[in-house]
Amino acid sequence: MQSTPPISLAQKRAIVTGINREIGATIATTLALAGCHVVGVYYNEEARVTPVVEAVSRAGGVLHALHADLRHVSENERIVAEAVRILGGIDIFVANSGVTVFGPIEQMHEQAWDDVFDLNVKGAYFGARAAALQMKAQNTPGTIIFSSSVTGVTAMAGASIYGTSKAALRHIAATLGVELAPAQIRVNAIAIGATLNERNLADAPDYAQTWARLAPIGRVGQPQDVADTVLYLCSPLASMLVGQTLIIDGGWTWQSPLSPQDREE
Repeated sequence: MQSTPPISLAQKRAIVTGINREIGATIATTLALAGCHVVGVYYNEEARVTPVVEAVSRAGGVLHALHADLRHVSENERIVAEAVRILGGIDIFVANSGVTVFGPIEQMHEQAWDDVFDLNVKGAYFGARAAALQMKAQNTPGTIIFSSSVTGVTAMAGASIYGTSKAALRHIAATLGVELAPAQIRVNAIAIGATLNERNLADAPDYAQTWARLAPIGRVGQPQDVADTVLYLCSPLASMLVGQTLIIDGGWTWQSPLSPQDREE
């Protein structure tokens, strides 16, 4: 269990989606340890979620878990309503759930498009919409954050569907940022770069070493790097950030694209 974050979000109320995987779990944990009361949303994989909730509780934080299939608009509306019932309101919404599909265009069919866009774009948008409507009804300031990706910032072969979904989130953040700022609801996105997790290690056992070589910072990203950026965006320190995408990749995006050899690795 990580230490208490240096930024306090005492008495804030948050929804974080996708807590059944490392990045979402770390975001939810970080916000909870910063004093935020959190509802974390997961899809299946309950065995991965229970230890996270228990660890947060032992550390004195508040994290409730809700199961939902966020591909459906009604489920996004339900989790917001449930969070309001549990927490009394919402101040923060982190749209972090997503699915990844990589492959050449020959392998990209309609089902792959629908699977990715139904969750990554439709689910994120309508979750944010439900949260924004609640924040407006409360007449309180709010923060909405979309989890995008570096594949939505720079072109990467094999990411034609996934990268496009993540680019859409960046533009949604910019558009909603402008629209909702007068209501004191700040909307931003994060573009997540190469981050160490179970799936990446299963695909490439030398993932950390490869990305330490490719990233100017000299190391691979960790879920905590993402969570710390979210914590900052949720705090008063980021009060003038609206419609922005913060890239969390140690400088990799601003270098040349991957070489064919790097893609194979």
